[in-house]
Amino acid sequence: MKKAFLKITLGVILVCILFVGFLYANNDIGVASTNLEADIRSSQKIKNDWTVDGSVSDTMAAYISYPQNMSDHTFSVYVNRSGLSFGFFFRGGGSHPKVERGIVEFTVEGYEERAFISMNQQRVTQLQIDDGNSIQEISIDSNKPFAIVLPINAGIITFCDVNGNTVEYWNIPL
Repeated sequence: MKKAFLKITLGVILVCILFVGFLYANNDIGVASTNLEADIRSSQKIKNDWTVDGSVSDTMAAYISYPQNMSDHTFSVYVNRSGLSFGFFFRGGGSHPKVERGIVEFTVEGYEERAFISMNQQRVTQLQIDDGNSIQEISIDSNKPFAIVLPINAGIITFCDVNGNTVEYWNIPL
């Protein structure tokens, strides 16, 4: 009786190991959402004294990394693949002059979300989302860079500066 139980247990363990090995070999094991900052720091060689800040949804994550004097930046976009995969996978990143000067929208084909990333030189203080029924307002620290993930069909996206002026505007059909 004990031998049969031991054989079954060893068989189940072997199948689990083979399954995890199969997922790993097919690059289907990503980074857990709680480990994204560590992955960003490691993979993009972000220094410990840099700030890493961002936004994570169920299917996309966007981050911006920068030193305290905000003289440089690195951004990172990750996606959580559907199907038989686990975790988030790096999709793109680096530095981009438009991120430094303005707000850049990043989309990934096949995903229903998008990321807005900026070093916030325009001093954006508010994001407004008009879905046709109501306007949702999200506060943004005007003294800090930002990375925000929003649904692709959220509606009209407006970024406003500290004076209430429109800085950027996206009219996405619902």
